[in-house]
Amino acid sequence: MLVSRNETPPAVPTMRISLLQYAPAWQDRAASRRKIAGMLADAALADTALAGAEGTNAADQAEWLVLPEMCLSGFTMDEKAASWDDDDFSFFANLARKRRCHITAGGVERRVNTAFCFSPDGSVQSRYGKRQLFSFSAEESSYTPGRESAHYRVGGEKGLKVSQSICYDLRFSYLYWPDAPAIDAYCVIAAWGKARAAQWKALLRARAIENQAFVIGVNRIGEEPDVAYAGDSAVIGPRGEELLDCGNKEGLFSVDIDEAEAAAWRAAFPALKDRRT
Repeated sequence: MLVSRNETPPAVPTMRISLLQYAPAWQDRAASRRKIAGMLADAALADTALAGAEGTNAADQAEWLVLPEMCLSGFTMDEKAASWDDDDFSFFANLARKRRCHITAGGVERRVNTAFCFSPDGSVQSRYGKRQLFSFSAEESSYTPGRESAHYRVGGEKGLKVSQSICYDLRFSYLYWPDAPAIDAYCVIAAWGKARAAQWKALLRARAIENQAFVIGVNRIGEEPDVAYAGDSAVIGPRGEELLDCGNKEGLFSVDIDEAEAAAWRAAFPALKDRRT
């Protein structure tokens, strides 16, 4: 899916999206920050070796970097362990400025399981609070549900218009449907268990098909007390086609998408005009 450096780039607007799939350090945000920095540095070094001294890094070229739910602490019901402090916000702000890209990452702020989007200037562009808390883990006992959808643009005023969601939200299609006519991509960050991995993949594809939009799903791997996580981060196209499958390996995975594809598919097959609200 990546454009070869030996080929002429396609004459369509493209955006590179990178997904970071890994196992956060359990309830240790500082250790997770170090791990993230190390993974990104290793990916850049590896890509430079492949490209040669004059090449460019796929990781550094990405306009949008996406990390999982509670990406620094793991999916913990310990609010104190999960809540971000100034060091956490500074880490992602500096990373966004250094890489000149948007970064979406999950953490906790004021008892809300939150997806933050940092703009390339390091400011927090968007905050989304998870609306459907995971009752199976009694998430509602530790956190307060969000109340509103959150939208942001990636790639400037003419870039992708994104609607954000978190993990268990994915099961509830009514959260996605109202935004569909104006949204190019849905971003889902997650800590999704391996026992329900098939459902994760099916639901990502379903949301893409029914809303005729890209779906970017970023899940974690590894194990925590009583839970193993699936990985299977993916990018799904507006027709339901799988554009990127990260499997269950740790790493940085990148894909180039055509920013105009969602609008083109809606024009070619205008199913959204027949919807009932």
